[in-house]
Amino acid sequence: MAAPRRYRVVQAEIAGSRPGPPDPDGTGWAVLGDGAGVWRGTAARLAAMLDAQGALRAEPGEGGAGPAAAGGALNGAVVLDALGEAEGPPFLPDGFDVVRAALRAGARRLYVAREAGRGLRAAGVDGLVRSAAREYPDSVVRCVVLDAGAAPGPEGAAEALLEEVAEGGGEPVVVRTPAGRFAPVLVEAPLGPLAGRGAGPAGEGAAEAEALGLDRDAVLVVAGGGRGITAACVVPPAAAARCRVELLGRTPVPAGPEDPLTAAAADRAALRGVLARTGRYGSPADVERAAGLVLAGPEVAAALDAVRAAGGRARYRSVDCRDAAAVLQAVKEIHAEHGRIDGVVHAAGIVEDRLIADKSPESFRRVHGTKTQIAAALLAAVEQLPEGERPRFAVLFGSIAAVLGNRGQSDYAAANDALEAYGAAWAARTGRRALTVHWGPWAPSPVHGGMVVPELARHYARRGVRLIDPEEGAAALLRELAWGDPAERAVVLTASQW
Repeated sequence: MAAPRRYRVVQAEIAGSRPGPPDPDGTGWAVLGDGAGVWRGTAARLAAMLDAQGALRAEPGEGGAGPAAAGGALNGAVVLDALGEAEGPPFLPDGFDVVRAALRAGARRLYVAREAGRGLRAAGVDGLVRSAAREYPDSVVRCVVLDAGAAPGPEGAAEALLEEVAEGGGEPVVVRTPAGRFAPVLVEAPLGPLAGRGAGPAGEGAAEAEALGLDRDAVLVVAGGGRGITAACVVPPAAAARCRVELLGRTPVPAGPEDPLTAAAADRAALRGVLARTGRYGSPADVERAAGLVLAGPEVAAALDAVRAAGGRARYRSVDCRDAAAVLQAVKEIHAEHGRIDGVVHAAGIVEDRLIADKSPESFRRVHGTKTQIAAALLAAVEQLPEGERPRFAVLFGSIAAVLGNRGQSDYAAANDALEAYGAAWAARTGRRALTVHWGPWAPSPVHGGMVVPELARHYARRGVRLIDPEEGAAALLRELAWGDPAERAVVLTASQW
């Protein structure tokens, strides 16, 4: 275990297009969908360019022609449905079907275009593409980010995309601007001297709490039910400010004593064995979900106890945070009771890891929707509070998988990447601070099970990937909120990269 190091994503210039005419590398190309707004017509222009080289097999279709229209196996495909106005209809989660179909059809080159900026239309596309690139290392899978100044209109967009087709392998995300071609990279960016002023083992976080305006009457609303790393992260502010923490989650409030059969299980693996032997569950995935439900109640109770032991006050509400109406009702009740909500934290999420070739659209939507729907519901709810009484900050828990991609986590990476767009939009509307924290994996603690199962922890250890120490991670978050740049929309906190 180790303390997390702080990183930012910056744009690093990369080599420009090579000289000579673009070479789409054979026939069998498809142009799927079309751009919208100022980009409408890009499909027809690009198709004409590919056709002139004898490479086009499928004509572009309004709304996206499927790879089957390309006559079977594909050599390459360009997906244009994510390219359009920032606030247009979102490409994901439905766009996953197009990406998966193209890859399953054998496309050795796949390009997904989007407009520069962090609008909701293309939210999560980078995370999806980064994960796809890791799963298909022998193919070129790339998100091409187009700046209107560098690729004006459909003609400029088509030319830029054809140039990218000529580039071959390399970065999974390429940003084309008037200044050149750039790729997002992680750069270590410590907070500086202020970061040592008190949170965590070095102190009690009083300076951070004061900087955030947290006092004994402050109220934090946390979506995520107090499970996982949420339990660790709410303790430092509670200890520093003696404030109130309102936890929202889907776990039902316990109605009675735990079943003795499951209570005797020593750990999650033993619990899975107990549940499997009952014969009530049809698949290992069903057993895993059932185990999560059994463990949820004690985890929530432990989180509440930890907050109270630290000197704060805590309450849990059973709320399906994907339900916008239910979240709004809970927020209104909390605000009416306490007269304030100082900050909100979105820490909810689920994982259903599976490679893209085997990932069902329904599973992708569940994982993606749990993150994005809760973000939308929580931020919309607090935005309806009186203008002067809205939270001063909103924190969205993302994942380093969104920034680097990860095999088997295309849905999770896309969902966490999308959080930045939701936070940025809310900050622009309200003038309040929104920060997405992309976490590396956490080690378990007595209060929570960490972010990795024991098998994955051993795999990380063999690869030299270190896990975040829970106390250090929680302290780092409090310092980030206190001393980080309020204009910064995302940071990466990780003890080790992949």
